[in-house]
Amino acid sequence: MISKGRYAPSPTGPLHRGNLRTALIAWLQSRLTDGAFILRIEDLDQPRVRAGSDLQIMDDLRWLGLEWDEGPDQGGSSGPYYQSQRGSSYQQVMDRLQEQGLTYGCGCSRKEISKALSAPHANPGVYPGTCRNRAGTSNPGGRVLAHRFRLSSQPIRVVDEILPPRRYHPSQEVGDFIVQRADGLFAYQLAVVVDDAQMGVTDVVRGADLAESTVRQLSLYQALGLSPPRFWHLPVMVDGEGRRLSKRDGSGSITSDRKEGISPEKVVGQLAASLGLVPAGSLLSAVELAEELTIRQLRSRLRQAG
Repeated sequence: MISKGRYAPSPTGPLHRGNLRTALIAWLQSRLTDGAFILRIEDLDQPRVRAGSDLQIMDDLRWLGLEWDEGPDQGGSSGPYYQSQRGSSYQQVMDRLQEQGLTYGCGCSRKEISKALSAPHANPGVYPGTCRNRAGTSNPGGRVLAHRFRLSSQPIRVVDEILPPRRYHPSQEVGDFIVQRADGLFAYQLAVVVDDAQMGVTDVVRGADLAESTVRQLSLYQALGLSPPRFWHLPVMVDGEGRRLSKRDGSGSITSDRKEGISPEKVVGQLAASLGLVPAGSLLSAVELAEELTIRQLRSRLRQAG
């Protein structure tokens, strides 16, 4: 089977160095396995989308030397490559889950969930299941419902290419999660599984801050009878004060680097060195980085960095 990797940014602002490092490693993993690399734009949450961010993202990636085999401006057999254009695929899967009795309507507000979680013996951060056995499509107050996925009580073992394996009890540690919001928007957890499955993605590289999403996504893969991809969760990149980089505050913006005249070779070297892939101070292109490593070396060094 041909290896397929992907980078799937949200067009909510300029990329920061943490975003770019993830893109670089995702691209590198694909190239070192002679696989295909997909660019997908995750613009599902339209209220948060910034006009023109998708084009800026593509420009920044190409500036760094990353090219893709399938994507919004290239086409390909797995399109469309904007999530906002893939609603019919998500609806088909939602219909299937509903037919299997694996979703239910939930009218709980955040305040109500917070109150339930403050009760003695409640599991912090885990939806308490208030609406799990409630029938119908609206609650007594007439509130439009979101839809949650009904998790199994069976344990799930999460295996990662970088992080140690971990065993979860999803219904106890994660809780039933939203797959379609009350406003009709499909949730990230559902959309990403549908997209990766339909696009034939075999390897998902992303930040370790998304590692907890894996158990939710594996639960959906199981319910749909689909084979999950391999997951590579990278250490989260932080600034000099140990704070996680954020698009919201513009920290580590690659746009700023470009305005200051920093070369792409310097940025590639810094990103690679931050994960122990090359010595500090290295100047090299993305293609030159790929020529210096094997997939086994990449995996080994990322595990050491993690």
